[in-house]
Amino acid sequence: MSSFAGRFLVAKTSLQDASFRQSVVLLLQHGDAGAFGLVVNRAVTIEGLPFPVFAGGPCESQGLLMLHGHAEWTEASSEPPPKEVAPGIYLGDASCLSRLNDASAEPGLRYRIFSGYAGWGPGQLESEVAAGAWSIVPANGQLLFDVPAIDLWYRLAPPTIPEPSMN
Repeated sequence: MSSFAGRFLVAKTSLQDASFRQSVVLLLQHGDAGAFGLVVNRAVTIEGLPFPVFAGGPCESQGLLMLHGHAEWTEASSEPPPKEVAPGIYLGDASCLSRLNDASAEPGLRYRIFSGYAGWGPGQLESEVAAGAWSIVPANGQLLFDVPAIDLWYRLAPPTIPEPSMN
């Protein structure tokens, strides 16, 4: 089985589950034990936070998760550097999150913060892909950070062929 990690899952129009309808998921891990990712196109409002947050999926997380597009942030980390999950996309840690305290002073920051995640058990995602619920698309930082979240699904969704008229 080849891994889908580092790719976008793009919900096809046939996927009507409320948690994933018109969603784009960046897969962070995928293997025999299952899959783990973040819905990257659903902004939410959380009172008291000084930065925008995205609903990463229907599963609750203990804290916030961060993706960013700054390779130099990984070098300054006190922990082992996080791997690049896709070209130009890195998993952030606490040192990366602390950089956002003064975000107004640094124009052009490329990041997204997530509450929650999407998870699949062994074989579950493969079954959904085989059933035609998802398209798999290469991910990169330019798509994630430069395309407005509200437009991302429309940009990546495969075109649909209209049903022929029987008139």
